[in-house]
Amino acid sequence: MVSGAVQGFTEFLPVSSSGHLVLMRSLLGLPETGVLFDIWLHVATLAAVVFYFAKDIAALVREKNTKWLFCIIIATIPAVVAALFFSEEILKVRSSVRAVAFMLLVTAFMLFAGQVVLWMRKRGGSSPAFTSSFIVGIAQAFALIPGISRSGATISAGLASGMDAKTAFNFSFLMAIPAIIGATVYETLKLGSESALAGNFAAYASGMLCAFAAGLVSLRFLWRVMSGKKLFVFGIYCFLVGTGVILLGK
Repeated sequence: MVSGAVQGFTEFLPVSSSGHLVLMRSLLGLPETGVLFDIWLHVATLAAVVFYFAKDIAALVREKNTKWLFCIIIATIPAVVAALFFSEEILKVRSSVRAVAFMLLVTAFMLFAGQVVLWMRKRGGSSPAFTSSFIVGIAQAFALIPGISRSGATISAGLASGMDAKTAFNFSFLMAIPAIIGATVYETLKLGSESALAGNFAAYASGMLCAFAAGLVSLRFLWRVMSGKKLFVFGIYCFLVGTGVILLGK
């Protein structure tokens, strides 16, 4: 239940959910949840994104907005390539609390950079371009590393590549849909479909509900912070957490 709440709340906030899970399990001695639990959490967070952006998704389908679709596809490619060729290196970072802490400092730097853009730019593009989509996609690929926030990296990259705040926010999470689906399918195939379906769903229900509810709350909260041009607060948080863990010598 604790892992579900942490996953749901930090999955969408620019503070790295995977990094927080690594730190919490190390500092608080929480047990590993296992692949099956991670699969169900992915389903819950996917449901939260689809529910929150239901109107936007419906509008894209209704208007047959192929540009957004192609941009999302372009943005997804770098993460797929990175997952296929660098999975072992990514796992090594997951096993090192100190490495995760340093990656949180990288996230803080990206958020501060995104904040500067928010302050300086008066206007931005109201729809993604193919070039900016690829840049955001590269940011998402780097966010496979625990400690680098996916939302923080992609939103900051979107802002830096010319998107306005609303477009960067929407694009970041709409492109998360194929990423979450891909991760869920990949983990299910590794585990085996029969094993995934054989799990006790009731035992994971509380975690899924916590992840879903916390995900919706965090999405609303993040947009309120972004629209108020206060993205830097997450950068300060990541800097303090990353620095604190390093100073603790973990």
